[in-house]
Amino acid sequence: MPVRFALLAVSALVLNACSASQPATPTPPISDEELGSDIWKVQRLNGQAVDDATLTLNFHGTGKLAGKAACNGYTGQYDRIHGQFHIKVGGVTMMACATPLMALEKQFLDTLSVIHHASLDKDGRLILSGGQGLRIQATR
Repeated sequence: MPVRFALLAVSALVLNACSASQPATPTPPISDEELGSDIWKVQRLNGQAVDDATLTLNFHGTGKLAGKAACNGYTGQYDRIHGQFHIKVGGVTMMACATPLMALEKQFLDTLSVIHHASLDKDGRLILSGGQGLRIQATR
């Protein structure tokens, strides 16, 4: 009887280990309909709250993007290639602002350029993520 109990215990541990190592189900990619029609205001940029500046994303028309990047306005394009979501910033206005705003703007635009996934979380927030933990969280 003790051998059966030991085998049962080992089997339970193996099954538990296998189920714990399963990757999380990826969030489905966002659709153009979910992206569009509203302006998204960035709440968090790479883990930091964005309180003293305005960072926005306005997905208008399929593949088109515009917004405010702390100091300047920007335009760009987005697309989906092989299941990934990419943003390419095009034009940016050339106003000068205080150094902290300019640094935040650079960080935001740099982060946009490495985004590879876009989804909505369970609370309806837009989550844009890129390599090395770069992430933008925005709300309508």
